[in-house]
Amino acid sequence: MSSSQTKDINFQIDSFVEKLKRRQINGSYHVALETCQLLMKVVSVAKWNHIDQLIQHIRQLGLRLEKAQPREFSCGNVIRRVLAIIRDEAFENEGNNNELNAPMISSMFSLLSTNDKKSNIQPLINSNTKSNKYHDLKSIIIQSIRDLIDEISSIDEGIEGMSADLIHDNEILLTPTPDSQTVLKFLLKARQKRKFTVLVTENYPNGVEKAHEFIKELSKAKIDTVLIPDSHVFAVMSRVGKVIVGARSVFANGGTVSTAGVASVCECAKEYKTPVFSVAGLYKLSPTYPFDIENLVEIGNSGKVIKFSESQLVHNTGLTNPLFDYISPENIDIYITNIGGFAPSFIYRIVLDNYKTEDVDLS
Repeated sequence: MSSSQTKDINFQIDSFVEKLKRRQINGSYHVALETCQLLMKVVSVAKWNHIDQLIQHIRQLGLRLEKAQPREFSCGNVIRRVLAIIRDEAFENEGNNNELNAPMISSMFSLLSTNDKKSNIQPLINSNTKSNKYHDLKSIIIQSIRDLIDEISSIDEGIEGMSADLIHDNEILLTPTPDSQTVLKFLLKARQKRKFTVLVTENYPNGVEKAHEFIKELSKAKIDTVLIPDSHVFAVMSRVGKVIVGARSVFANGGTVSTAGVASVCECAKEYKTPVFSVAGLYKLSPTYPFDIENLVEIGNSGKVIKFSESQLVHNTGLTNPLFDYISPENIDIYITNIGGFAPSFIYRIVLDNYKTEDVDLS
């Protein structure tokens, strides 16, 4: 690539890394789309003589982005998904080349034949084949990334289509993730065919404002909505028909990371045998395993729990304000994705279909 293109793409990468560090890009959906856009630009201007060079370049970029914000899981998921796309396209391209070479190999045996008939075999590969091959492969990879962007952009449509089949009339639902746009669209779509009631947890102290906005959106769609304190979940669970939760990331073992407080709600639902549905787009499925659960949970500002103005109480109290929870696969009944619903035990198979094992560790 030219020096101007190199400077431009390096500037965009540095800018994206800084945005991740400063959390100027929030939410799995926006991070995934921005990552795809960046990767498409990187692939379009990259110069490489062998596909392994491109793969190594993407892996190094992915490692840098993951270090910038380790808990934005969708960024690493998209990187690994694109690496799988590159490997698949390279493998298919190599297979096509082998098919082209097959007649040439067989023609060598004709040299030993006693048949005097002259063969008019034309050369199948000219001098420009190699450059054309890589140019075509690059175009295919860029188009595949565009298709991935379209898939992520329309991810909610596939999930929304299942809502009417999973929600019944006059049912009481509970959601502890009012910060999830996927859950919101899922419920709004279901309202077109079903009438139901939604209980929304307050999500104190981090998500109170988002919970109020969530309730306003449901009320506009004429959905009966009740805001309840987080401490009231156990009291109302016996009346709840289903628990609908959003997910930040779904791991290969079927576990998931979601909003703080969801783990206790799922434990309560398990006690009452209430089914728990987790809605998540395919880009949130991760090939990694949650070996270090404590490292997955981010700690936020403890000043939201107790104000720093109460210095005497703060000084004598140990405070933690977790932003996320890890939910074990035993507490999730079904994952609702844009390609269908799956049990947690089947997530590993979906992961194998979309990722490569050699790209699980980018280092």
